[in-house]
Amino acid sequence: MIKNIIFLISLLIMTHSQTLFAHGGGHGPISEKRAIEVATFTVNQFVQFDSGLGFGKLNKSWNAIPTAEKRIHRKGDGYYIVSSTNNNEGKTLYVLMSISGEVYDANFSGEFKGLK
Repeated sequence: MIKNIIFLISLLIMTHSQTLFAHGGGHGPISEKRAIEVATFTVNQFVQFDSGLGFGKLNKSWNAIPTAEKRIHRKGDGYYIVSSTNNNEGKTLYVLMSISGEVYDANFSGEFKGLK
């Protein structure tokens, strides 16, 4: 449990620092391209660590997903959902982040409660 909390805090810090380097102040919206980069970084972290989000540590094949299999699944008021499709496993992981690049959640359904 403590490991999961530490991991999530580390993930948020790393993701936020990635966002800061991307566009200065870190408070404005990031581009769709940058959102995909942040999601890719996040997925790579899920290969290294169990995120505590219910799907465990991802298989190493998630590190080798081609760029063509990563896209903006949905863009809403203040958020992006980025999809990464792993054809080797026949699964798609969806990463929910704020429009400024802060990662909030991830799952295999692409559905997140409370989004408009």
